[in-house]
Amino acid sequence: MFERILSLLGLETSAEPEDEETDEGFGENEEHEERRTRVLTPPPARADIVMCRGTVCVGRKEALAEALRSGQMVIVDLRGMEREDGQSVLDFLCGVAFSMRGNVVRVSQAVFLALPKKSMMEEWEEKTSG
Repeated sequence: MFERILSLLGLETSAEPEDEETDEGFGENEEHEERRTRVLTPPPARADIVMCRGTVCVGRKEALAEALRSGQMVIVDLRGMEREDGQSVLDFLCGVAFSMRGNVVRVSQAVFLALPKKSMMEEWEEKTSG
């Protein structure tokens, strides 16, 4: 019974599938393999995006810079911070991004996205006539 459930989920444990009838839609080998890959593949070792919120950003500037240097995108949410502290974090990130030919983009009020390379982002704007 357990093998049947695994088979339906695409997670067969035996190398050869059993001769039991399968439900329609689950009989194809490609679908089983795709499900097995999707379910059993471990998550990536590190995130592609690092997010930092509030006053934690002030003490983690070097960690944010290291994340940028390693190719990760960094989102900083500076809402609720003192203006001077937020400006200090933003200036630091801009300097690190600039040194790597990256970019810092404002996402919304007091939320910024730092990219290690300018080519990682594509901006689409609606053209206005007039």
